[in-house]
Amino acid sequence: MDEQQRTERVARVLAGDADALQQLIVHYHPILHHAVETHVDAALRSRIDPDDVLQQAYVAAFRALSAPRQSPSGSDGPAPDPQPAPHFDSPASFYKWLETIALNQLRDLERALRRQKRDVARQARDVPNLSDSCPNLLNRLAGRDSTPSRRVGRAEAVAALLSCLARLNDDQRAVVRLRFLEDVPVAEIAQRLGKTETAVYTLCHRGLKSLRERMVSITRYLTHL
Repeated sequence: MDEQQRTERVARVLAGDADALQQLIVHYHPILHHAVETHVDAALRSRIDPDDVLQQAYVAAFRALSAPRQSPSGSDGPAPDPQPAPHFDSPASFYKWLETIALNQLRDLERALRRQKRDVARQARDVPNLSDSCPNLLNRLAGRDSTPSRRVGRAEAVAALLSCLARLNDDQRAVVRLRFLEDVPVAEIAQRLGKTETAVYTLCHRGLKSLRERMVSITRYLTHL
């Protein structure tokens, strides 16, 4: 993606285009991954997966894009959305906005881990790594077809999957992550989320269907760049 294409997509994002936001997210994912990895506290490195931080950041970015604009000062209206509102006018400022969201997510996670008051040096190094578990989900989505995981490189496929997950509704995303990325049994998912097992199976089915459709769409974009 060249500078002109990035500028055009930034304008579309400001107009509320979620597809343009996703395309820019996938484009900037490697740089964002490096930025998050660089800023992780060394004492917490074994417990933090940069891809997990970015997946949450992408959720926040889509929420910010779809959130109602804040009411003028002093007027009666809904409280402003807690996510940072889009405020950029160039590819560079767009990237800075997205990086700020990602680093804020990282700081929140680090604070949460520190509040647990445990000796992090003794924690088992078994934090689920999304970039390692993503290929299994990508293969499930692809089935017998060549899309979405086999027509683009692994790094692009992971970035595409994380951005597609961010566009699912909260329940679908939670169930898909737990079942297919963290390999949690359905019964345990139901208990964690306070749902019936039937509801979990339904969310899995609908979430995978939506995810497959979104992956096909972003893969078509990537393969026609």
